[in-house]
Amino acid sequence: MSIWGRCLALIFFTLSHLAFGLNAHGQDEPPVLPTLEDFLGRADFYSPELSPSGKYLSGVRNIDGQSALITVPLQGDGAPSMSRMDNIVLNWVEWVSDERLLASITIYIDLRNGDLIKFEDFDNLSRRAYPVPLTRVASMRRDGSDLVFMFGDSRRMNRNFHLGRVVSFLPEQPDHILMTARRGGDLDLFKVNINDGTHERIGVGTPNTYAWYVDRKGEPAFRFNTNRRGTIIYIYAREDREDGKIKWRKTRTIRLKRDEGDNAATEFRLLFPGPTDTTYYVAARPEGQDKTGIYLYDFEDDEYLEATKTHPDVDVERAFWNRSTREIQGVAYYTDRLVLEMFDPQVQGHLNGLNTFFEGEVNIFPMRSSRDGKTWLLRTTGPTDSGSYYTYNTEEAFVRPIGSNKVDLVGKALGNVEVIDYVARDGLALSGYLTRPPLWKEGDPQPPLVMMPHGGPEMRDIITFNYDVQVLVAHGYQVFQPNFRGSSGFGKAFADKGRRQWGKAMQWDVEDGLAHLIERGLVEPGRSCVMGASYGGYSALVAATMTPELYECVIASSGPSDLIRFLRTERKEEGRDSEAYKYWAEHIGDPRANRDELRAISPVNFADQVTKPLLLIHPRDDRVVDYSESEKMAEALRKAGKPYTFLTLEESGHSYRSDKDERLEYEAVLAFLGKHLPLSSNSAPAAERPN
Repeated sequence: MSIWGRCLALIFFTLSHLAFGLNAHGQDEPPVLPTLEDFLGRADFYSPELSPSGKYLSGVRNIDGQSALITVPLQGDGAPSMSRMDNIVLNWVEWVSDERLLASITIYIDLRNGDLIKFEDFDNLSRRAYPVPLTRVASMRRDGSDLVFMFGDSRRMNRNFHLGRVVSFLPEQPDHILMTARRGGDLDLFKVNINDGTHERIGVGTPNTYAWYVDRKGEPAFRFNTNRRGTIIYIYAREDREDGKIKWRKTRTIRLKRDEGDNAATEFRLLFPGPTDTTYYVAARPEGQDKTGIYLYDFEDDEYLEATKTHPDVDVERAFWNRSTREIQGVAYYTDRLVLEMFDPQVQGHLNGLNTFFEGEVNIFPMRSSRDGKTWLLRTTGPTDSGSYYTYNTEEAFVRPIGSNKVDLVGKALGNVEVIDYVARDGLALSGYLTRPPLWKEGDPQPPLVMMPHGGPEMRDIITFNYDVQVLVAHGYQVFQPNFRGSSGFGKAFADKGRRQWGKAMQWDVEDGLAHLIERGLVEPGRSCVMGASYGGYSALVAATMTPELYECVIASSGPSDLIRFLRTERKEEGRDSEAYKYWAEHIGDPRANRDELRAISPVNFADQVTKPLLLIHPRDDRVVDYSESEKMAEALRKAGKPYTFLTLEESGHSYRSDKDERLEYEAVLAFLGKHLPLSSNSAPAAERPN
């Protein structure tokens, strides 16, 4: 029997009573600050989905570290149900009909013997154990019964440790879905029957293929290949030959921004199929355009046919579409908060009403609607909302709360955000976001400030929920997030102002933000620290070595310290002619031609100028900024006789933290700030200050 066959025999479901809600605290209770514990760990509720008719809602509960599938009747008097899954991570669920769901599940096995590893045993594994995650997609009835695994128990297909990627749910073929899987080393495309798990290969990839996209008929349209490190995307588009065979033609090459998430600049991203067999809606910035917009693109001719939506001031990178009709419904973009523009005036009217209902305090994401359009599933986020879910009935204009990502944060006092506009020393208009402690009020002493430049650097901050920010403000600090030149979201010209400005104009923008806050009386002089990760970590190190007088302490996570070594590492791992290396060389400098310039902006060369306490943090498995960047900085500080603290996160990567490391990092940061940037006696009510 295969490993999966042995492990699946141990999987079982137990039915329990459903008990979860959105409002965990009374609305009239006095404000209570969240503790660090309230922020830590996995989400309590996630992946809600609406059934096609709108009669049912499903989602995933996290109960004492175990996943549970919940199903809630939205109409009638039926009782909610919960199917608990022991020793299984339920990643997501998706309805394919009102009676049947798909779910992605992950279990952990010991690769030595194929035995299932129970969650309770992870802390006591022997050193010889080799825990490996295995992910599969299964279909089931809405009560969790009649479990069918995609690809069945095929020995050949079960050599894949990850069989969890669904490419298309094929709304016109409800008994089938499209999935990717490796066969013979290639990542191929398969049509899979959800009722019995049988499969048929419909597209052949290569060993370097990592993603597929299909047209409106479910036929292969794009194949994405990548380089060895996963930093460059090569996009191949389908080209139909007269003999009926398919030719794959490389249409473009794109650098994958590995550490920048959804708020990174977009040059070209596929969204969903267009109205014809050879068209796709894309978020792209065609040659000669400054802003990213939504375009209809013909992939066979490699041609932009029309602009669906552009904006004069910001990039537009998201769009909504109807999975049943395949029609584009609207677009979304950020100014400071999320802006939704729907093409149907009636739909826009409902969204305007919802924005009024939520008092403009949250970003509202329409996630799904019923087939008749009368029931919507909504997600909200905002500075004081870590992520909440609602259903909305368009006929009654009625909002029904469903659940929250983090139940322990519901009803707790969280910090609100103020937009701060300021002008850089060279006259460039800039802005950032100032978040105050929840219990602070006008007339109170100004709280100490943590300056937090973002990573990237080609990404941006927006007004939404930010865990790092809210942890700090809950402990009495205020936080400023500047969108310095070089940030994305404001067009290519603004991003290009950051080219070759590492340690210079980009850094001065951060300094000018601090000066503006002090000038306005929002921050007391000598009451600030700087904290950043990735590029933000580099910015923090520059502050520590170039302008130590500005801050009382510095926290730098995953920060490049030697730009020549950083660039050489990129060149060695990517190749001199690679798109990734060319990008960094253009944005930072050439390690040969610009050697002296790069040395002058590399913090490792100026460790002797550090005069303030410095905390270095670096994940051991960081594949974006090598761990050695912080090691070398620590070595330089030691040789210069400068005190520092170095925290290594042993179980984490550049953008990922294990539960253990998440706690270690936050505790280290709060202890460091408490020592070197202490709160004044009346910055926050001591009796209500969290531990």
